[in-house]
Amino acid sequence: MKFSKIIVMAALSILAVSCGVKLDKGLVLYSDFEKDAKDFSGYNFDGELCENAVISDDCAVGESSVYLDGDRAYVEYPSGKVYFNRNYTVSIWVKWDECREYSRVFDFNQVMPGAGNSMSLMIGKQDPAAPNDLWMEQWISLSDDNTVRNIIDFNKKPAEASFGYSATTGKWDHYVLVYDSSAHNPNGKVENDKGLKVPFKGVATLYVNGRKAGKTTYCLKPQNSPTVANWLGRSRYSMEPMFKGWLDDFRIYNRCLSNKEIQALYQMGAEE
Repeated sequence: MKFSKIIVMAALSILAVSCGVKLDKGLVLYSDFEKDAKDFSGYNFDGELCENAVISDDCAVGESSVYLDGDRAYVEYPSGKVYFNRNYTVSIWVKWDECREYSRVFDFNQVMPGAGNSMSLMIGKQDPAAPNDLWMEQWISLSDDNTVRNIIDFNKKPAEASFGYSATTGKWDHYVLVYDSSAHNPNGKVENDKGLKVPFKGVATLYVNGRKAGKTTYCLKPQNSPTVANWLGRSRYSMEPMFKGWLDDFRIYNRCLSNKEIQALYQMGAEE
């Protein structure tokens, strides 16, 4: 990274502190990928670079990122931990080398897909959604041990999982996903083909480069239960493609970040 950009980033960090923006409150997981996938949240959820995942000097924040080759490479975080519960925010810088249908930015899941609490952000199916649309998918468990999936288990319109934002290749973009369980959700209780009723909760909003880019009301409130397959760049479904590109400054918070905080995160990697 150019020296002048480092100076600008340092100044922005000082400005953020002076303006009362603290970006460490509520951190559950934080990897900067300067040398590896170490977690700086305080929970010691250190990640591992797997199958040819490499540190790259092409980055958005700091001096390096992680590059995933789209073949076998991914990042793995500790199993059996609770990363998503109630409100949350996910922040990550992404540079797609290639957008592949159903490739994951992240997938925090179970031993078997759909076996319980899970969260995913991916490129969704192109038809009837727009090409390269970003989708959010969740599963939860019911008290009778049935598991249900947002969207597909209810209205048979998978494209409604889309945020209405199409990813682009060849440039760094900052994605922030904010789930607010207190936001009004118009879906109420929906019964699927099996007669299962699940209350949709809250609203998930996608921010790209500091601006609102879309939202979905088809949300299932995350449960206080662990996930066991916790990956960046890899899907729990083995037939789906791997992520190809760069990832940087990955954070999970156990709260909704404010617009001011989202702007502060974006400015850490914004171009001069």
